[in-house]
Amino acid sequence: MKNNKLSIVIPTFNGLSLLKKHLPQVIKYSPAGTEIIIVDDGSIDNTVDWLKNDYPAVICIHNPKNLGFTKSVNKAVSQVSSDFFLLLNNDVAVTKDYLSSALKYFEDPNIFAVTLNETHSSWPVITYSGKLNYTRAEDKSKAYYSGWASGGSAIFRTNVWRDLGGFDDIYSPGYWEDIDIGYRAWKAGYSIVWDPKSQVIHEHESTFNKYNRSHLNLIKQRNELIFNWKNITDSDLKANHFWFLVSYTLRHPGYLKIIISALFALPLAKKTTVQKRTDKEVISLVNLPV
Repeated sequence: MKNNKLSIVIPTFNGLSLLKKHLPQVIKYSPAGTEIIIVDDGSIDNTVDWLKNDYPAVICIHNPKNLGFTKSVNKAVSQVSSDFFLLLNNDVAVTKDYLSSALKYFEDPNIFAVTLNETHSSWPVITYSGKLNYTRAEDKSKAYYSGWASGGSAIFRTNVWRDLGGFDDIYSPGYWEDIDIGYRAWKAGYSIVWDPKSQVIHEHESTFNKYNRSHLNLIKQRNELIFNWKNITDSDLKANHFWFLVSYTLRHPGYLKIIISALFALPLAKKTTVQKRTDKEVISLVNLPV
Protein backbone atom coordinates (compact mmCIF):
# COMPACT_ATOMS: atom_id res chain seq x y z
CA MET A 1 0.00 0.00 0.00
CA LYS A 2 1.46 3.36 -1.03
CA ASN A 3 0.38 6.94 -0.32
CA ASN A 4 -2.94 5.91 1.21
CA LYS A 5 -3.95 7.32 4.55
CA LEU A 6 -4.83 4.91 7.33
CA SER A 7 -7.46 5.28 10.03
CA ILE A 8 -7.62 3.41 13.35
CA VAL A 9 -10.99 2.66 14.93
CA ILE A 10 -11.05 1.78 18.63
CA PRO A 11 -14.37 0.95 20.35
CA THR A 12 -14.47 1.38 24.12
CA PHE A 13 -16.95 0.98 26.95
CA ASN A 14 -15.82 2.04 30.42
CA GLY A 15 -12.30 1.28 29.26
CA LEU A 16 -10.47 4.42 30.32
CA SER A 17 -7.76 2.45 32.13
CA LEU A 18 -7.12 0.41 28.97
CA LEU A 19 -6.93 3.51 26.78
CA LYS A 20 -4.46 5.13 29.15
CA LYS A 21 -2.37 1.97 28.97
CA HIS A 22 -2.44 1.32 25.20
CA LEU A 23 -3.34 4.50 23.28
CA PRO A 24 0.11 6.14 23.68
CA GLN A 25 1.73 3.12 22.00
CA VAL A 26 -0.85 3.06 19.22
CA ILE A 27 -0.04 6.68 18.42
CA LYS A 28 3.70 6.15 18.73
CA TYR A 29 3.97 3.07 16.52
CA SER A 30 1.37 3.92 13.84
CA PRO A 31 2.25 5.71 10.57
CA ALA A 32 2.45 9.50 10.61
CA GLY A 33 -0.85 11.12 9.72
CA THR A 34 -2.93 8.22 10.95
CA GLU A 35 -6.51 9.22 11.74
CA ILE A 36 -7.61 7.79 15.10
CA ILE A 37 -11.31 7.42 15.85
CA ILE A 38 -12.45 6.26 19.28
CA VAL A 39 -16.11 5.39 19.67
CA ASP A 40 -17.12 5.65 23.31
CA ASP A 41 -20.12 3.39 23.81
CA GLY A 42 -21.94 5.11 26.65
CA SER A 43 -19.08 5.07 29.15
CA ILE A 44 -19.44 6.67 32.59
CA ASP A 45 -15.72 6.62 33.44
CA ASN A 46 -14.75 10.07 32.11
CA THR A 47 -13.34 8.71 28.84
CA VAL A 48 -14.67 11.58 26.71
CA ASP A 49 -13.26 14.35 28.92
CA TRP A 50 -9.91 12.59 29.20
CA LEU A 51 -9.61 12.34 25.41
CA LYS A 52 -10.54 15.99 24.94
CA ASN A 53 -7.94 17.11 27.46
CA ASP A 54 -5.07 14.70 26.74
CA TYR A 55 -5.58 13.76 23.07
CA PRO A 56 -7.51 16.55 21.32
CA ALA A 57 -6.38 15.33 17.89
CA VAL A 58 -8.19 12.02 18.42
CA ILE A 59 -11.71 11.96 16.98
CA CYS A 60 -14.14 10.87 19.70
CA ILE A 61 -17.63 9.63 18.89
CA HIS A 62 -19.79 9.36 22.00
CA ASN A 63 -22.90 7.18 22.19
CA PRO A 64 -25.27 8.57 24.85
CA LYS A 65 -26.24 4.97 25.65
CA ASN A 66 -24.53 1.63 25.11
CA LEU A 67 -25.20 0.30 21.59
CA GLY A 68 -22.89 -2.71 21.62
CA PHE A 69 -19.78 -3.53 19.62
CA THR A 70 -21.26 -4.09 16.16
CA LYS A 71 -23.35 -0.92 16.03
CA SER A 72 -20.56 1.20 17.53
CA VAL A 73 -18.03 -0.03 14.98
CA ASN A 74 -20.40 0.65 12.08
CA LYS A 75 -21.01 4.14 13.42
CA ALA A 76 -17.28 4.83 13.66
CA VAL A 77 -16.43 3.39 10.24
CA SER A 78 -19.05 5.66 8.67
CA GLN A 79 -16.75 8.53 9.72
CA VAL A 80 -13.54 7.01 8.33
CA SER A 81 -11.94 9.22 5.68
CA SER A 82 -9.16 6.79 4.68
CA ASP A 83 -8.81 4.02 2.12
CA PHE A 84 -8.04 1.54 4.90
CA PHE A 85 -8.82 1.29 8.58
CA LEU A 86 -7.47 -0.77 11.44
CA LEU A 87 -10.10 -2.09 13.84
CA LEU A 88 -8.43 -2.44 17.21
CA ASN A 89 -9.77 -3.52 20.60
CA ASN A 90 -8.94 -1.21 23.48
CA ASP A 91 -7.13 -4.07 25.25
CA VAL A 92 -4.64 -4.69 22.42
CA ALA A 93 -1.01 -3.60 22.84
CA VAL A 94 0.77 -2.86 19.58
CA THR A 95 4.46 -3.41 18.85
CA LYS A 96 7.01 -1.43 16.88
CA ASP A 97 6.50 -1.83 13.10
CA TYR A 98 3.32 -3.82 13.75
CA LEU A 99 1.80 -2.61 10.45
CA SER A 100 4.76 -2.51 8.08
CA SER A 101 4.23 -6.02 6.75
CA ALA A 102 0.42 -6.10 6.75
CA LEU A 103 -0.06 -2.96 4.68
CA LYS A 104 1.87 -4.40 1.73
CA TYR A 105 -0.81 -7.01 1.05
CA PHE A 106 -3.24 -4.28 -0.01
CA GLU A 107 -1.27 -3.72 -3.18
CA ASP A 108 -3.44 -6.60 -4.39
CA PRO A 109 -6.89 -5.01 -5.03
CA ASN A 110 -8.65 -8.30 -4.22
CA ILE A 111 -7.47 -8.28 -0.59
CA PHE A 112 -10.34 -7.19 1.64
CA ALA A 113 -8.59 -7.49 5.00
CA VAL A 114 -5.39 -8.48 6.77
CA THR A 115 -5.72 -9.89 10.25
CA LEU A 116 -2.82 -9.34 12.64
CA ASN A 117 -0.89 -11.92 14.64
CA GLU A 118 -2.17 -11.89 18.21
CA THR A 119 0.50 -13.50 20.41
CA HIS A 120 -1.92 -15.77 22.28
CA SER A 121 -4.11 -16.66 19.30
CA SER A 122 -3.80 -17.76 15.67
CA TRP A 123 -5.64 -17.93 12.36
CA PRO A 124 -8.77 -20.12 12.20
CA VAL A 125 -8.80 -23.52 10.47
CA ILE A 126 -12.24 -23.72 8.79
CA THR A 127 -14.25 -26.93 8.26
CA TYR A 128 -17.91 -27.71 7.70
CA SER A 129 -19.77 -30.53 9.43
CA GLY A 130 -23.42 -29.69 9.99
CA LYS A 131 -22.35 -26.08 10.56
CA LEU A 132 -19.28 -23.94 10.04
CA ASN A 133 -16.58 -25.02 12.49
CA TYR A 134 -13.21 -23.53 13.30
CA THR A 135 -10.20 -24.40 15.43
CA ARG A 136 -7.05 -22.46 16.24
CA ALA A 137 -4.25 -23.22 13.79
CA GLU A 138 -0.91 -24.46 15.07
CA ASP A 139 1.38 -23.25 12.28
CA LYS A 140 2.25 -19.57 12.72
CA SER A 141 5.43 -19.64 10.66
CA LYS A 142 3.98 -18.20 7.45
CA ALA A 143 1.04 -16.21 6.10
CA TYR A 144 -2.25 -17.99 5.45
CA TYR A 145 -5.55 -17.21 3.81
CA SER A 146 -7.96 -16.76 6.68
CA GLY A 147 -11.71 -17.35 6.81
CA TRP A 148 -12.13 -13.93 8.38
CA ALA A 149 -10.27 -11.03 9.93
CA SER A 150 -10.42 -10.60 13.70
CA GLY A 151 -12.71 -7.81 14.88
CA GLY A 152 -10.10 -7.05 17.53
CA SER A 153 -7.00 -6.49 15.40
CA ALA A 154 -7.31 -6.32 11.61
CA ILE A 155 -7.02 -3.87 8.72
CA PHE A 156 -9.93 -3.55 6.29
CA ARG A 157 -10.35 -1.96 2.86
CA THR A 158 -12.89 0.80 3.55
CA ASN A 159 -14.77 0.85 0.26
CA VAL A 160 -15.29 -2.93 0.26
CA TRP A 161 -16.45 -2.81 3.88
CA ARG A 162 -19.05 -0.24 2.88
CA ASP A 163 -20.05 -2.17 -0.26
CA LEU A 164 -20.66 -5.21 1.97
CA GLY A 165 -22.74 -3.11 4.36
CA GLY A 166 -20.34 -3.37 7.30
CA PHE A 167 -21.08 -5.52 10.32
CA ASP A 168 -24.59 -6.95 10.45
CA ASP A 169 -26.30 -5.37 13.46
CA ILE A 170 -28.23 -8.61 13.97
CA TYR A 171 -25.17 -9.91 15.84
CA SER A 172 -25.25 -7.12 18.43
CA PRO A 173 -23.82 -6.82 21.03
CA GLY A 174 -21.20 -9.11 19.49
CA TYR A 175 -19.92 -12.56 18.39
CA TRP A 176 -19.84 -13.82 14.78
CA GLU A 177 -20.08 -10.33 13.23
CA ASP A 178 -16.44 -10.48 12.07
CA ILE A 179 -16.87 -14.06 10.83
CA ASP A 180 -19.97 -12.98 8.94
CA ILE A 181 -18.44 -10.04 7.06
CA GLY A 182 -15.31 -12.05 6.33
CA TYR A 183 -17.30 -14.92 4.87
CA ARG A 184 -19.46 -12.53 2.84
CA ALA A 185 -16.26 -10.96 1.46
CA TRP A 186 -14.94 -14.36 0.39
CA LYS A 187 -18.23 -15.20 -1.33
CA ALA A 188 -18.12 -11.82 -3.09
CA GLY A 189 -14.73 -12.68 -4.60
CA TYR A 190 -12.31 -11.08 -2.14
CA SER A 191 -9.60 -12.65 0.03
CA ILE A 192 -8.36 -12.26 3.61
CA VAL A 193 -4.82 -12.84 4.85
CA TRP A 194 -3.44 -13.63 8.30
CA ASP A 195 0.04 -12.09 8.62
CA PRO A 196 2.47 -13.61 11.16
CA LYS A 197 4.86 -10.64 10.98
CA SER A 198 2.28 -8.10 12.18
CA GLN A 199 2.42 -8.81 15.88
CA VAL A 200 0.17 -7.40 18.58
CA ILE A 201 -0.55 -8.49 22.14
CA HIS A 202 -4.20 -9.03 23.04
CA GLU A 203 -4.54 -8.87 26.80
CA HIS A 204 -8.23 -9.94 26.85
CA GLU A 205 -9.49 -7.39 29.34
CA SER A 206 -12.25 -6.35 27.01
CA THR A 207 -15.75 -4.92 27.36
CA PHE A 208 -17.42 -8.35 27.14
CA ASN A 209 -16.08 -9.16 30.60
CA LYS A 210 -18.61 -6.63 31.89
CA TYR A 211 -21.63 -8.50 30.46
CA ASN A 212 -23.68 -11.32 31.99
CA ARG A 213 -21.94 -14.53 30.92
CA SER A 214 -25.06 -16.71 30.57
CA HIS A 215 -26.71 -14.10 28.35
CA LEU A 216 -23.57 -13.80 26.23
CA ASN A 217 -23.47 -17.59 25.82
CA LEU A 218 -27.03 -17.53 24.50
CA ILE A 219 -26.17 -14.69 22.11
CA LYS A 220 -23.07 -16.51 20.89
CA GLN A 221 -24.99 -19.71 20.07
CA ARG A 222 -27.88 -17.73 18.54
CA ASN A 223 -25.49 -15.79 16.34
CA GLU A 224 -23.81 -18.99 15.19
CA LEU A 225 -27.15 -20.23 13.88
CA ILE A 226 -27.95 -16.89 12.24
CA PHE A 227 -24.59 -16.97 10.47
CA ASN A 228 -25.24 -20.43 9.04
CA TRP A 229 -28.82 -19.69 8.03
CA LYS A 230 -28.04 -16.45 6.19
CA ASN A 231 -24.71 -17.40 4.58
CA ILE A 232 -24.65 -21.12 3.78
CA THR A 233 -26.40 -21.55 0.42
CA ASP A 234 -25.02 -24.80 -1.07
CA SER A 235 -28.01 -27.18 -1.04
CA ASP A 236 -26.20 -30.23 0.31
CA LEU A 237 -24.58 -28.23 3.11
CA LYS A 238 -27.99 -26.80 4.03
CA ALA A 239 -29.42 -30.31 4.19
CA ASN A 240 -26.48 -31.40 6.32
CA HIS A 241 -27.17 -28.49 8.66
CA PHE A 242 -30.85 -29.45 8.98
CA TRP A 243 -29.93 -32.93 10.18
CA PHE A 244 -27.41 -31.44 12.58
CA LEU A 245 -30.20 -29.34 14.14
CA VAL A 246 -32.48 -32.34 14.48
CA SER A 247 -29.91 -34.68 16.00
CA TYR A 248 -28.35 -32.08 18.29
CA THR A 249 -31.70 -30.89 19.64
CA LEU A 250 -32.81 -34.47 20.34
CA ARG A 251 -29.67 -34.93 22.42
CA HIS A 252 -29.81 -31.44 23.96
CA PRO A 253 -33.46 -30.32 24.24
CA GLY A 254 -32.43 -26.98 25.76
CA TYR A 255 -30.97 -26.07 22.35
CA LEU A 256 -34.51 -25.49 21.13
CA LYS A 257 -34.43 -22.19 23.03
CA ILE A 258 -31.43 -21.11 20.93
CA ILE A 259 -33.18 -22.09 17.70
CA ILE A 260 -36.31 -20.12 18.61
CA SER A 261 -34.23 -17.07 19.55
CA ALA A 262 -32.41 -17.22 16.20
CA LEU A 263 -35.66 -17.67 14.26
CA PHE A 264 -37.15 -14.52 15.80
CA ALA A 265 -34.01 -12.50 15.03
CA LEU A 266 -33.30 -13.79 11.51
CA PRO A 267 -35.78 -11.54 9.61
CA LEU A 268 -33.73 -8.51 10.73
CA ALA A 269 -30.48 -9.84 9.26
CA LYS A 270 -28.82 -8.14 6.29
CA LYS A 271 -29.37 -9.95 3.03
CA THR A 272 -26.33 -11.40 1.29
CA THR A 273 -26.57 -10.21 -2.31
CA VAL A 274 -23.21 -10.63 -4.07
CA GLN A 275 -22.17 -14.30 -4.36
CA LYS A 276 -19.40 -15.02 -6.84
CA ARG A 277 -18.22 -18.14 -4.98
CA THR A 278 -20.05 -21.13 -3.58
CA ASP A 279 -19.59 -22.25 0.01
CA LYS A 280 -17.46 -25.19 -1.10
CA GLU A 281 -15.24 -22.89 -3.15
CA VAL A 282 -14.71 -20.62 -0.14
CA ILE A 283 -13.91 -23.55 2.17
CA SER A 284 -11.40 -24.85 -0.39
CA LEU A 285 -9.61 -21.49 -0.63
CA VAL A 286 -9.17 -20.69 3.07
CA ASN A 287 -6.62 -22.47 5.29
CA LEU A 288 -4.01 -22.35 2.49
CA PRO A 289 -0.59 -20.66 2.68
CA VAL A 290 -0.37 -17.33 0.85
